Amino acid sequence: MKKIVPDPPAAPLHAAAQCDALSLDRAATDRALNFYLLDPKPPRHVDLATYAIPDSVDLEAALAQASDLLRCAGASASEAGNGLSGHSRNLVLSVMHLVELAKAYVDKSLDGLTTH
Repeated sequence: MKKIVPDPPAAPLHAAAQCDALSLDRAATDRALNFYLLDPKPPRHVDLATYAIPDSVDLEAALAQASDLLRCAGASASEAGNGLSGHSRNLVLSVMHLVELAKAYVDKSLDGLTTH
């Protein structure tokens, strides 16, 4: 004789749901631990980088280029801050301040190079 109704599950449904929840928690824990504890990913290859700086660039040229880029970033932040108000304006102007500070350090380094 053939049985039409299958056998009921061996464990009650709430126990099965609890077992699934525990395995999901364990999987999430394993992923988090792997992310934070395993060795970091290898560095990207130069051919995959968005901007590749050639090895032939000397220190003075690199600092001069960085100074120009920081000047442009400061001008952009200043213009963006002019159209804002309140907290957003304060954030953009603080970025401008940090850019100007970094530019001052780069310019100071350039001054030290030219005196040698």
